[in-house]
Amino acid sequence: MSGNKIGYVLNADALGCTAGCRMDPISNPGFGEMVKAAAQNEQTIFGIISNVHILDDGLVRQLATTNDINAQVIRDNRDNRIIPLEFSVLFLGFSRQQHINHLLPPNPPLSLESVYSCTNEEIIAFTTARNGGYLRYMVGEKEAINFDLVAAHFRNLHNLLTEDMRAAWVEKTTRHLVHLYRNDYDTLSELLHTLTDTAVFTA
Repeated sequence: MSGNKIGYVLNADALGCTAGCRMDPISNPGFGEMVKAAAQNEQTIFGIISNVHILDDGLVRQLATTNDINAQVIRDNRDNRIIPLEFSVLFLGFSRQQHINHLLPPNPPLSLESVYSCTNEEIIAFTTARNGGYLRYMVGEKEAINFDLVAAHFRNLHNLLTEDMRAAWVEKTTRHLVHLYRNDYDTLSELLHTLTDTAVFTA
């Protein structure tokens, strides 16, 4: 598997995984970023980063108790020490032999499997396949972070898709979200309100 490697799987189950990497002061895995990892039987799992955790240690806790931390100490801590970063990945589907499925993968990735950023071509191919059924995994829990995850996904796709593809994708995925919450108006209203804070519906 090729691409930009951003971390390694720490643990996984049927719904998602936690991956880890070294914190980079310039570029870290981002909330809402689509990623991929290899699994058994030549399958590629596609997922989305649903949370990012910057971990601490004893030294960071000790430094945080001081009144004024020297800027050089902060730079040294960020640039020269190995600070762990963990990110949660929510599985959205998988592919095998270039056939895309918006279903949970049969097997999760193994520990220390590499996690890569999806290319633009892979994101477009995955998100435009079928009717957008992968969205149900993002909104399975009625929490603010899930709604913001959908909003981040909409914003990323809005910036990635060409103008002729954009309107059709937004309409299709919005219709799918409305269908998912057709019997829960309050949750649907909150989700759509969150989406209005992106540039998707105002561009």
